[in-house]
Amino acid sequence: MSKDKIKKNEAILSEIKKNLEYAEDQWQENYQRGVEDKEFVTVEGAQWERGAIERRKSDGKPSFEINLLRAYCAQQINTQRQNRPQAKVVPVDNGADPEVAKLIEGLIKDTEETSDFESVADVAAENAVYSGLGFIRIITDFVSEDSFNQEPRFMMVTNPQAVYIDPQSRAFDGSDMNWAIVGEWIDKDSAEKQYGDDLVDFDLENYSHWCNDNDKSVRIVEYFKKEQVPDQLLMLADGTIGFKSELMKDLNVSEDELKPLIQNERETTRTAIKWYKVSGNKVLDETEFPGKYIPIVPVYGGVTFVEEKRYIFSLIHFAKDSQRLYNFWKSTEAEVLQQTQKYQDKPVASAEAVKGYEDMWKNPHKYATLFYNQISEGGEVQQAPFRMQGSSPPIAVLNAAEGSKQSITDILNMHAPMMGGDSQEVSGVAIGMRQRQSETAQFHLQDNLNKSIRQSARILLGLYQKLYTVPMMRRIIGADGEAQTIKMFDQTAEGILADVTVGRYDIRMDTGPSYNTQREQNFQMIMQLLQMNPQLFAIIGDILLQNSPLLNSKEIAERIKKTMPPNLLGDGDQINPEQAKAQIQQMDQVIQKMTGDLEKLQKLVDDKDQDRQLGMVKAQLQAEKDIQVAQI
Repeated sequence: MSKDKIKKNEAILSEIKKNLEYAEDQWQENYQRGVEDKEFVTVEGAQWERGAIERRKSDGKPSFEINLLRAYCAQQINTQRQNRPQAKVVPVDNGADPEVAKLIEGLIKDTEETSDFESVADVAAENAVYSGLGFIRIITDFVSEDSFNQEPRFMMVTNPQAVYIDPQSRAFDGSDMNWAIVGEWIDKDSAEKQYGDDLVDFDLENYSHWCNDNDKSVRIVEYFKKEQVPDQLLMLADGTIGFKSELMKDLNVSEDELKPLIQNERETTRTAIKWYKVSGNKVLDETEFPGKYIPIVPVYGGVTFVEEKRYIFSLIHFAKDSQRLYNFWKSTEAEVLQQTQKYQDKPVASAEAVKGYEDMWKNPHKYATLFYNQISEGGEVQQAPFRMQGSSPPIAVLNAAEGSKQSITDILNMHAPMMGGDSQEVSGVAIGMRQRQSETAQFHLQDNLNKSIRQSARILLGLYQKLYTVPMMRRIIGADGEAQTIKMFDQTAEGILADVTVGRYDIRMDTGPSYNTQREQNFQMIMQLLQMNPQLFAIIGDILLQNSPLLNSKEIAERIKKTMPPNLLGDGDQINPEQAKAQIQQMDQVIQKMTGDLEKLQKLVDDKDQDRQLGMVKAQLQAEKDIQVAQI
């Protein structure tokens, strides 16, 4: 290795360690708070102060954990799973094609399906709920072992405390970060075979709580760094615009060969994402990640800035004290009942009443009948022995337990309708408004997840424009889950040039029920319409079957379509609006003439029954006219 290379590697290692120290100093308080909050609702015994359970156990006192907060976390997590955001690609400039935007949406859905994005997003959202911060990561990999083409994939981040992003990043989707560090343990034997046997752990003992339980692993870190590389922006004679370094590579030409093609140029910079994999003593690998964003996306919980300091909170952070109080008072209630149980059902009698029967009353359970002296030596009637009754816990303890339980609901603003419980509201509208109020209280969690998924889609969009630059077969998936295969850079059956490298696109988010849920809702609404007007089946029968849960619904819908008029399906000749207006006027004239004839006949008819029949004929003619107008 040359001296310049060694010097460069030493500079990179020094830069990573410096940034890591700075990041841990800025993030450690939030990370520590997040770990404590997550343990509070997931680890047994974490809801009591350290040592409290042992002290209470030695004193014979119960220490219950009635984990109400975990139910609230599960409610929020599952609500977000039911309303999965969908990325929508929208054209930005004249070079972007709406049909290509749909194609990119299909590529995004395919990437999500092949790399199990649902699990990746679920883990990130769950970490945001439990500890205030989660991460989504995107990597690139070869399509297969025998291919040179690469494709993007999502990667799950189960330990968010092993990821450090630029503390200067303020965007909720992390789009403005300039660097990021990801630590992990890898198998030492495999790493030494690939990188040499002189590997040492990356030195994090002073700044991190990562640990190694054995000597079979080695700690490495990945480092992403955003750089602004000087370059020239060129416009070629055919209108192509791009950076000089990229155009030379894409066109496979030299600088001299490119000069005659240049129509306009200017000095500028381009964004480059540098990636390094390092151990404690050397740089193991490095490359340039395609795109202009660091492929690590934070998913935040609650975020508050106080001046320049950032505070991150989980869903349950401010309700922890209420949960502790609830555990304490319910344990106190059990303790009181436990103490009274010691004497419950035990017989009680005066010494004079059992005089002479002491042995019997020492072990009363051995005898079917117990005797006592009803009359005292003085001839007075003595009180009969009786059994002790257990006492109830003090009202103050019960009220304190209920008060702490209610305070959890008030702090989280997640009330009975949202949690599936009864409420004082009696109307459906009132219950729905109360439930929406509870959902709105924690909507920032869903909104932050939406922002992060939108940024993930932007990263994918940039990767597609960098990786999919040669003819290749790719699968795309529609909103209905149907897959089809298209050839990139080729004329498709619909006449679309499948070139994702041309034009600018952006991402917006749609949040709501999944496609299957929407289809079920549509089916129910159409069925209600058919109950009110069965004649609609002749017009919308195919749409009804497409939304039905039948396994062969598509085949049935296609057969129904064949029996429907072509103009109803939009397959027939389209009528010009002016022609339609003329036809309607002509029908009006016919109707008016027929109505006039009927009125003349009506004057000649005296019988009331015939009068009603003529009225029905009149109404039928008007209805036929309305149907014809609707068809036009």
